[in-house]
Amino acid sequence: MRITLSHKELREIQKLCLENGKQELFNKLTNEEQKSMQSRTPKKTKATQKATKVRQDIARKKIESTVNMMRLFNQKITVYSVAKEAQVSYNTASKYKEYIQKNAH
Repeated sequence: MRITLSHKELREIQKLCLENGKQELFNKLTNEEQKSMQSRTPKKTKATQKATKVRQDIARKKIESTVNMMRLFNQKITVYSVAKEAQVSYNTASKYKEYIQKNAH
């Protein structure tokens, strides 16, 4: 299982472990935190940023081409309709809401 915790949340859980005599669980949490910190290398961070940019560029191109096609065929252009046609999530399309609305006319 995998969960995401903020540093503050982790500290609170560790504190609860110590207060309730759960030293073994405290040690496991501390060990996982150390492994997580050691795995964050500049190379991995840069690779993640690059992958994110590529995904964003692909989504933007899909949305732009979908808006152009919908305009060409005189279809109603909304964030929802663009998301559906472009096969991207509504949340992704809503990040381009201003572009979509500007080009809807």
